[in-house]
Amino acid sequence: MIHNISINDGCAVFGKNECMYQCVLDDFEHANFIGIMTFNISAKTNSHLLKSLKDACMNGKNAVIITNIPKRFPSYFHSKYALAAKEMIDKYMQQLNPHDYGMRLNPYFTFHNHAKIVMTDNIVYWGSSNYSDESFGNIECGTVSTDKELIKYLKDSFFPDVQAKSVPYYKYNFAEAIANLESLIVACQVARQSLFEAAFEPWADYDTGFKEKWIYRTTDSGVTIGFLRDFNEAFSQFDEALSVIDDIIDEYWELDELPEQVEMLKGLYEEYKRIYDSFIDTISSLFEELEQMAQYDVSDEACRKIVNDYGMEAYDEEFDYYAEKAMDEAADEYEELIKGSEQTVRNALDSLDSMIKYFGQLSTSLHQVLEVNSRIDNTGVK
Repeated sequence: MIHNISINDGCAVFGKNECMYQCVLDDFEHANFIGIMTFNISAKTNSHLLKSLKDACMNGKNAVIITNIPKRFPSYFHSKYALAAKEMIDKYMQQLNPHDYGMRLNPYFTFHNHAKIVMTDNIVYWGSSNYSDESFGNIECGTVSTDKELIKYLKDSFFPDVQAKSVPYYKYNFAEAIANLESLIVACQVARQSLFEAAFEPWADYDTGFKEKWIYRTTDSGVTIGFLRDFNEAFSQFDEALSVIDDIIDEYWELDELPEQVEMLKGLYEEYKRIYDSFIDTISSLFEELEQMAQYDVSDEACRKIVNDYGMEAYDEEFDYYAEKAMDEAADEYEELIKGSEQTVRNALDSLDSMIKYFGQLSTSLHQVLEVNSRIDNTGVK
């Protein structure tokens, strides 16, 4: 079925010895989504294009690549053709191994594709040029557009439709879940370090033999309302970190069959939801328990005391005395709030340590059940 979309904001590109979609490559660093549809990829192991894609993925961008595999056919009439196909299949599997892209590349193979599209969620190229360094030497042409309606259609409809009819790199395609877990581990590590440095400070004296150690800060704290807000928001993006596993489970549930590996994935997903929800509750309670301390402003509280508590006495020559008294009392109250929050902070640090360990174990478990899709290599060559 032909789908027609009128476009705006487009231009034609023609050339040789140039990359027709360099403007799209330049946008990789600004994109959230990268989509590539190509007949082939570069045969070179040091491909400039694959390096650009790898760099983007390693910087946290999610990418989909859908490609044919030249020399792969439905069947082979001679062993030499099967051997040639095997060599090419192995090369593609090696070049597009999601591990090398931080598990943020989702490769698919479709053996009827001849389309060439390179896009982000901001700009798209389509035309004659493959996602292949070798295309640079050819006379190529195409169209580049920033039309939002077109980009939305390609990203949300066309690519998913072709993916659904293609063969994924892995039998159960949850590489994105692993990538999200790795990001969550880093987020926990960063949050733990930030909380530790906000609540503790280095100290050395006679008691420590002048060897530096970290002690809990009692006279001031870096745990402010802004800090807590940023701390909370750091984890909001991971609510659906393993949603792709849930999608796999739903797919097999509709078929009334749950293979052993999918059953195991179901258990991992349910465990993740339970532990993650508990973790988020801990982080939320941290905000609530530290909110009074984080909001406390010594100067503001001292001013309040002068007005409300010492207003009748704090006048003329007595003002400096009561101002100092109010400041001392406010500082003492703040110190007591900080001291009272120490166990809460330590509990939060322990929770973050536990989650870093758990997410690492879960990532390892998912790596162990990754299985390359046997449908890709149909040569029978060992």
